[in-house]
Amino acid sequence: MSLYFGIPILMLAAVLQSVWLEQSLIFGGRPDLPLLLVVTWAIIRGANEGATWGFVGGLFCDTLSGGSFGLWTFTLTAVGFLAGQSWVHALGPTVIRLALMSALGTLVGHALLLGAMAIVGYPVNWLYDLQTVIIPATLLNLVLSPFTFRLLVWFHQRTLPRGSMLG
Repeated sequence: MSLYFGIPILMLAAVLQSVWLEQSLIFGGRPDLPLLLVVTWAIIRGANEGATWGFVGGLFCDTLSGGSFGLWTFTLTAVGFLAGQSWVHALGPTVIRLALMSALGTLVGHALLLGAMAIVGYPVNWLYDLQTVIIPATLLNLVLSPFTFRLLVWFHQRTLPRGSMLG
């Protein structure tokens, strides 16, 4: 049921990322909205739904990227699965888990994406990409994570089956 509303959310995020965020710099970088949504949803709902949202979000990102199809799908599915693991709950209160996994998810996601790009033959400059893409995206995702968390918790509460809403 979460994909009923999740698909439009992920599609909008991919379009915003592709059309608007790719054209603008915020403090020298760009947040990665689809990745941030996938990480946040995985923290809320677990590895299976995180991976599912990553797969769907990745399909939208791949469709709009112009690169080799499947790179974003692979990356976001892996990040969603990682962020939803049970060991993440041992990292402390939700705000700490959210901050750590937003940062770690962005770092791992971009490393996976660059690694996959290198494997399929794209030229990758690891140091340049780290300085100009990965670190700024990590910091911006960290700052934006509380906002996406509030939005997705609201969404989560509305997609729970009747009678199972937690107080």
